[in-house]
Amino acid sequence: MRHIIFVLLSLQFIYCHGQTTNSIYALRGVTIIDANNKTPLTNQTILIKGTTILKVFTSDSIKLNDSIRVIDLKGKYVIPGLIDTHVHIGQEDNGKADRDSAEFYLHKMLLSGITSVRDMNGDARFLACLSRDAKIGDIPSPDIYYSALMAGPEFWKERRIIANPYAKGGIPGQMPYWKLVTDSTDIVLAVAEAKGSGATGLKLYTDIKKELVIKIVKEAKRQGMRVWSHAAIIPAYAIDAINAGVEVISHADGIVRETRGDEPFPEAWKKRENPATSDEYWNDELNKFHLNTLFARMNEMNTIFDATLCVFESFIDMPSQRWRFETAKRIIDMAHKAGVKICTGTDTDLRGSVVQDEIKYLVKYCNFSPIDVIISSTKIGAEAIGIDKTCGTIEPDKFADLLILDKNPLDDIKNIESVNMVIKSGLIYK
Repeated sequence: MRHIIFVLLSLQFIYCHGQTTNSIYALRGVTIIDANNKTPLTNQTILIKGTTILKVFTSDSIKLNDSIRVIDLKGKYVIPGLIDTHVHIGQEDNGKADRDSAEFYLHKMLLSGITSVRDMNGDARFLACLSRDAKIGDIPSPDIYYSALMAGPEFWKERRIIANPYAKGGIPGQMPYWKLVTDSTDIVLAVAEAKGSGATGLKLYTDIKKELVIKIVKEAKRQGMRVWSHAAIIPAYAIDAINAGVEVISHADGIVRETRGDEPFPEAWKKRENPATSDEYWNDELNKFHLNTLFARMNEMNTIFDATLCVFESFIDMPSQRWRFETAKRIIDMAHKAGVKICTGTDTDLRGSVVQDEIKYLVKYCNFSPIDVIISSTKIGAEAIGIDKTCGTIEPDKFADLLILDKNPLDDIKNIESVNMVIKSGLIYK
């Protein structure tokens, strides 16, 4: 049944592709909401030529040539296409990368309004093919940007890694996109090989020393690659990655680890029978960590926080693990109030949460306003990937990656799901 649905959706894609490939058309009467227009800009026309936005102007202020197709969208709301900054596309059952399944879920993501994703650990050979086909429009999919992972020796000893098919045809830790790094590693070569795999950035995962983090980041910048890091890459910590100049750190729980070093988490947090689950209790616990200095440094270094609240929301109904959610949501709230840039990553495979879940959770649990979270899921997401010169806001010369909504998302963030149509690189999906 799933494959039948996919075929039908593919036929729909072919029809839409033919409508718009080499045309100029206008979206008339829309209300624009983005980082440049926090107060909605009403009655606008967006003129699109090919893959990009040609002009944005007040409707009827410019007379359009009769040859230009006009789509009347009066009463509709337009935001930039959504960005999920933390996915795992190739992570199917037992780690197997399945092309048909990946295309099916990527198509669903696109139709929901997601136009770009950042994959944070997978088989670069598989991802390179998908990325190429998505970029040129051969498959209906968000644009795909992916990482090359680097980790120390302990990571590669794990059973799940030894048997993982990401390195099929090679050896885990010795693949260009899946590299064991130590003090003796030729970092210049390792970064060059990672770049050659087509990766946009390096992902620093675990078991990397502070000095090696500095060395990797310096060389990556020299070769024009971004560096994305776990917040905790023990023995290095978040502050080490931030000071080294990584562009993004991932996971709120790594910030907790920053404050505790190698100390175990308090048993009181984990006990099922623990009655101290009030807001006052958890606020007091987190205030003990004095995180404002860390957040101030993130602001100084322009470090983006890929907080992945979706991961921790899944622990709400697990009494012995709920502390992970209670600490994570407060850390994200504290970082947001301190002015740290936060992007929207789900850290799930394609069958799990989607970025709309992360968006709603940030509003529900972390005191984001609807406009704040729209900016997080568009402009800041584009900055995290390094595509902000072409994506993330609605303005001339940027890609026509747009989400058209029937209802105002500023009234209720759940309206992010009132999809009327999606435009990716000028192609309409309805």
